[in-house]
Order: sequence, then structure tokens, then C-alpha cells
Amino acid sequence: MQLSEISNQGFRNLSPDPVFFGAGVTLITGENAQGKTNLLEAAALVCGQRSFRGATSAAMARDGEGFSITGTLEAASGPERVTVSWSRAGGREFRRGEKTAGFREVSGLAPAVFLAPEHRELLIGSPSARRRFLDRLVLGLKPAAGDDLARYGTALRERNALLARSRRAGAGGHAAAPGELEAWTEELSVAGAAVRRHRRAALGLWYEEFELLAREAGEAYRGVRAEYSAAGDSAEELRAACQRLLPLERRRGYSLAGPHRDDLLWTRDGRPLASEASSGEVARTVALVKLAEWSAVAKSAGEPPLFVADDFDAGLSESWVEEFFDALPAHAQVLLTTTAPPARFGFGASKHPAAVLEIQRGSVRAAAPHEHFSSAALVRVRAVNGAS
Repeated sequence: MQLSEISNQGFRNLSPDPVFFGAGVTLITGENAQGKTNLLEAAALVCGQRSFRGATSAAMARDGEGFSITGTLEAASGPERVTVSWSRAGGREFRRGEKTAGFREVSGLAPAVFLAPEHRELLIGSPSARRRFLDRLVLGLKPAAGDDLARYGTALRERNALLARSRRAGAGGHAAAPGELEAWTEELSVAGAAVRRHRRAALGLWYEEFELLAREAGEAYRGVRAEYSAAGDSAEELRAACQRLLPLERRRGYSLAGPHRDDLLWTRDGRPLASEASSGEVARTVALVKLAEWSAVAKSAGEPPLFVADDFDAGLSESWVEEFFDALPAHAQVLLTTTAPPARFGFGASKHPAAVLEIQRGSVRAAAPHEHFSSAALVRVRAVNGAS
């Protein structure tokens, strides 16, 4: 899948002028706070994903009231025009051409993998970041599993609302209707068991790709493992956990058992990875995690997803940056942002920027290759990208 064009109205600091992307690797350069990350964030939204910065819709709207983003997707099935819009009054809406679409439909239509500095949270942050990674992986590998994820989300909200009401009832509020809590407990148990099965299956497919990349990356990464920590995969086990914890849940007013409490445990040679890995090792491991996600999704989708990396070279040595280019997915459209001079990437690796975009104060312009690369580097770039 390729994103050939994107435009917006009212999204952060971006100009409304359309931005065009070609095949291969596109390097997006500019100083800090000029709009590089905003452009990639817009691409994430139009691909049916959330902000990788965790931003709210209101925060992404320039005026706090609304925005729209339109993208042209070149997929195996043909070109598609997708629009995502948000307004304070109407909320979020997707359109596929002239028809209303759901975010899972758009996500399946536009497979994409995003890598950003915020994704270091996968290794050193809270469990919620790792659960989001697992569920994004599930959607990328099996879009139909989104129904079970949505079903569990609904059951969790409804059950939490009933538990909160039960807590207030103890202080003089109104209790839930007879059987209502039991019904939502059953729904949470069945849907939660399905979510756990989906997560384990997706993690298994991902790990096949990660293991290969980690082995090639060197000794420091060969012993890295990711284990899904969940207390039982069956509906019966989850139902029993809910019953056991119910007295405490009534006192606290929310659910204490289920996939929303699970975690992904990272180790290296049996020891917690976060406590012993250097900052550089964390950055490189996260890059391997995302490259493995791309490979797994590519096999599942039957076509190469878009691969996007924000500030991809931050904190990395020149040798690792060169290795990163070598590891970039073959036959994929790749968007990379950096504050470094583009000439830094004119080396003789197997992947090179096919195009350079410069962004300043939210406006994007295409830079001519001779503005950044030496003549020798240009020869190598053209040879790798098939240009004459």
C-alpha cells in the first residue's frame, strides 16, 4: 500500500496545500517544531490509526474545534480516497470515497506501521502502552478480530459503570438492576477470552519475524524475548477471576480482571530488559520490534504496508543509521523524518532516500536531489532506485 497524496484543513500547523509522496524512501527534513511529526500524525489518522503521540482530537485541531484530512491510497485493489474528520459537535468520522466507513475498515484498507520516539514506552513505559501495541498488532494481522476488541471494550465500560454505581449505592446511591452485572460479567468473560487468544496468536506471528531480525542485529539482541502475561485464556478462568475479585471490585468501583490488566514482559537472557538495556539498545530494540511488525503485517495483508518512522535517527550512531537503512522493508513505501542534514544519508547502503521533502512552518516543498547529495552519492541513489 502506498500513500500518494495527503491534504488537510485545520490540522495542527500544517498548510492546506496537498503533499505528494512517491515510491521508495522519502526523507522529510526540517528543524524542530516545523511540522514533520504533524505530517506523519496526519498520515496515521488517515490510515485508520490513533495519534502515536497519544494526542486528543481537540489538541490536533488548530482551532480546537475541528479538522479534516484526506489521503489518496494506492492499494492492490486500486486507488482509494479516504477522509477522516473530527468536530467538537459531531466527533470523528471516516469516509471512503463518498460513503461513510468505520475505522477498522479503513485500517484494513490502509495497512501501515509507525515508529516514533514515543514507542520506547513499549519497553520502559506503562503496561497500557504495551497493550496498545498488542491490539494494534491484532488489528494489523487479523482485522476481523476488531469485533472482539470492540465487544470487550463495550463490556468493560458497561461493567465498570455498574460497579461504580454499586459503590455509590453503598453510600446511599442506586444499585444496578438484578442480573445486570452478571450479564455484563458473562459478556466480558467471553469477549476477554477471545481478545487474549487473538493477542497470543498475533504475538506468535510477530515473534517469528522479530527473532530473525534480532539474530542479525547482534549478540545484545539475540536473547530478547517478549512474553504475554495473562491469567488464563478461557472464558471459564476469566469468569472465575471476576467472581473471586467481585467484593474488592464493588469497593473500588471498577473491573480488576481481564485483558485490560495484562502486560507484555520484555526480558534479555531471562532478566528484565528495561533495567539493564542502554538508551541506544532500547532505541534499536524498538526499531526491530516495529520492523518485525511490518514484516508480519506484510505477510498477513498480502501487500507491503506503509512504513513510517519519526525522528528515526535520534540518538543513533552513524553505523546504526546505515544498518537501519539496510534493514528497511524491501518494496515498501517508507517515510522518515529527521532534523539532520540530508547529506548524512548519501552513503552506499542498499536503501537511500528516493526523494527529499523539506518542511518549514507547516509548508512542504520537494527538494531537488542535487541540493543535498554529492554527485557520487546521486549515482548510487539512482542506481538503487532504478533511475536513469
